[in-house]
Amino acid sequence: MPNYHVNVTLQDDSHALAETRGHTLTLNVKKGAGEAGFNAAETLLSALGACLLTNVNAIGRKMHLRIDKARLEFEAMRRDEPPALTGIRYRLILKSSEPPEKLAELHDLCVKWGTVTNTLINGLTPQGELVIEAPSPARGEEAQHG
Repeated sequence: MPNYHVNVTLQDDSHALAETRGHTLTLNVKKGAGEAGFNAAETLLSALGACLLTNVNAIGRKMHLRIDKARLEFEAMRRDEPPALTGIRYRLILKSSEPPEKLAELHDLCVKWGTVTNTLINGLTPQGELVIEAPSPARGEEAQHG
C-alpha cells in the first residue's frame, strides 16, 4: 500500500510551500486574505476534486466510457467558533454521450474508491506531535561563545 509524504514549510507571513515528489504548491497562510493563493479549506476542496477527477479518468477508462469534459464545482459551509467546515456540496459536471445510468454508476464508484472521499466520509482524526528545534545562533555569536 502506498503512503504519502508531504512537507509544508512557512515561507513568510502570507505563504507556505507544500512539496512532494519534486512538485510544489504555494498556499495562503494569512488569515482573512486570499491574495497569496488557496487557503487551507480551498486546498482541502481541491484535494477532494483531484481525488474525484482521478477516479473519473481511471474508472471511466476501465468502464470504457468516453468522457469529453469533466469539472467539479464546490461549495463549503463554514462555522466560525470553533472554525470548521460543516458541509461540503459539489456538482460533478460531465460532458459525455454515454447513457446517464452509466455516468451515475461512474459517479458512485468515484466516491466509493476515492482515498480523499473515504477519508472525509470516515472522519479521520489526524494524529500529530510537536517537535521543538533550538534556534541557530546568530552570526557572530558563535565566535563570542566559542
